[in-house]
Amino acid sequence: MLIAGGGLAGACAAFCLSRSGRSVRLLEATGEPGAGASGAAAGSVNPLMGRRARPTWRLADALDALRWITREAGAEATFDETGVLRPARSREQAGVFREAAGEHPDRARWLAPGAAAERFSAVETPHGALWIEGGGAADVPALIDALLEAARRHGATVETGARVTGWQERGGGVAARVERAEGRADLPAGRLLLCVGLGHAALGALAPLDLRAVKGQTLRLRRPPALEGEWLPVLSGNGYVVPQPDGTLRAGSTYEHDARHLRPTDEGRQYILGNVSQMLPPLAEAEVLEARAGARVSPPGSPLPALGPLPGGEANAGEERVWVFGALGSRGLLTAPLLARALPSLLDAPARIPEAVRARAA
Repeated sequence: MLIAGGGLAGACAAFCLSRSGRSVRLLEATGEPGAGASGAAAGSVNPLMGRRARPTWRLADALDALRWITREAGAEATFDETGVLRPARSREQAGVFREAAGEHPDRARWLAPGAAAERFSAVETPHGALWIEGGGAADVPALIDALLEAARRHGATVETGARVTGWQERGGGVAARVERAEGRADLPAGRLLLCVGLGHAALGALAPLDLRAVKGQTLRLRRPPALEGEWLPVLSGNGYVVPQPDGTLRAGSTYEHDARHLRPTDEGRQYILGNVSQMLPPLAEAEVLEARAGARVSPPGSPLPALGPLPGGEANAGEERVWVFGALGSRGLLTAPLLARALPSLLDAPARIPEAVRARAA
């Protein structure tokens, strides 16, 4: 099995497939796995997303899969399951959040303004807040490193600076065309799994999926003196704030649909700081230690990823050699481990791929 792409999807797939006994070779186009959108991600794990705080797809299974994969890879320290606080942005949203807490009493609790202010004194909660248990934050780059290291222990190989530019199905297998600094080569394999993220744009065979890319910028902030000693949960409301293992804060994000480049911008910095300072006022003047940007890729009209045989192939059903796994959007931590855990069995029974995430032509 060849895997193209060393982001979150590729790392989860490499670990789960090698753990199941399959021969795995992962090819990462850049010099470092997780250098794309995964590296720019803040790592928030929010079980109740959106303005109406709806549960993410297969929430219980998704959280279980995230816990499982971190445990099995020896990476428990990369997932801090301390909860998520969602300050209501208006009276109307406060009503919506109260309803969500009533609908999901096992996962969330409504905090009236007084209770929220008493428990989280540094956070602006004039309309109250939704406290979500079971969520938290994951250190995405550290998780990717741990997954790939665990995959190596199961026999996988990981090669950087190797870009898959095409392939040819033949003889019951596939030969991937790979570009390296020293030249081009064809690598044979039983299957090719494309986890290429933004790299989809360079592969014409992926055009039928009509994947969409949205630029997102995040900032790493020095914790202001006014917040020293304050325990902060993951915040999700006007943007998000995620405490980092080194004591800094990761803040985000922009959602730029027509971006012309993936460089951080001053406009993005101002936008993020303007948003998050509405939740934590001291962040208005916080020192920016680092700005990063990446592109979230997702299928059109769906917040869920794409998994399955590449649409439009000539092979008979069940004999497809080229698969796609990616387009994680902004919910990768709650979808990639779940689907990767099922991947070893789904490769042999593609009809079992859930319709909600099946890769299909637009």
